[in-house]
Amino acid sequence: MEHSKTTKALKLSSERELLTVQPIPAARYENEQLAALTVYSIYWLRQWGLRPGVEAITVLNHRLFPTRFGMHSFPEFPDANRTMRSLLQCGPKYRGWLSGSNRRGYAITPTGQVLMEELLRRIGFPQIGNVSLGRATEAPRQRLTKRTERSSDLDFKSEVARLRASRLFERWTSSPLQDRDLIHVYSALGVFDHTPQVAKRQKLNDLKDAAKKAGDKDVEKLLENIEMVFPGLFREQQRGRNRH
Repeated sequence: MEHSKTTKALKLSSERELLTVQPIPAARYENEQLAALTVYSIYWLRQWGLRPGVEAITVLNHRLFPTRFGMHSFPEFPDANRTMRSLLQCGPKYRGWLSGSNRRGYAITPTGQVLMEELLRRIGFPQIGNVSLGRATEAPRQRLTKRTERSSDLDFKSEVARLRASRLFERWTSSPLQDRDLIHVYSALGVFDHTPQVAKRQKLNDLKDAAKKAGDKDVEKLLENIEMVFPGLFREQQRGRNRH
């Protein structure tokens, strides 16, 4: 792949600098697959010297492609579930664009490199602050058939199936939830510790609706149990309450 000297030399000192990455115009990426866009983000994380773990990928996906990786009701926040599903689709069992794991970091396979060359031509290059790293040389990808669903629509059946397959569900079916299960709650809900309470509450409500639509009483009970055992996750902090 050919890059400018600026692109090759540019390194970011920490993941916090991802917040200076500017969104790419939606017309450039709206017809690309979410999995392909995730490969694009991982490519740039490695170019900038950052470890491509799930959190960094989730943030960069949302910074670059906000209309495709934002939450349904809170589009200003990244939807980690979409990134997680995309990473799964990119793996060896499916498209074969990526190898690795969250612990080791993800790497782009030779097949993924071929895809990446196409994406750079169609989508172009990112912009960090006021620094543009390059331009697209081809027209954006065109959709041959009309999109029947918005990309933000939840597939409630897959959401419930994913929750059933989670480590949290497995632990809950064998013993009551405890404080030490919090990390599994974050993973199952697709949120992080720093995700705002209002966004966590929305995610919980979305999953409750999905479980109700699917008629899955077990998942409904699990979600109720999560809310009961970890109420602080979904409640806004009271500020200044004890001031005199």
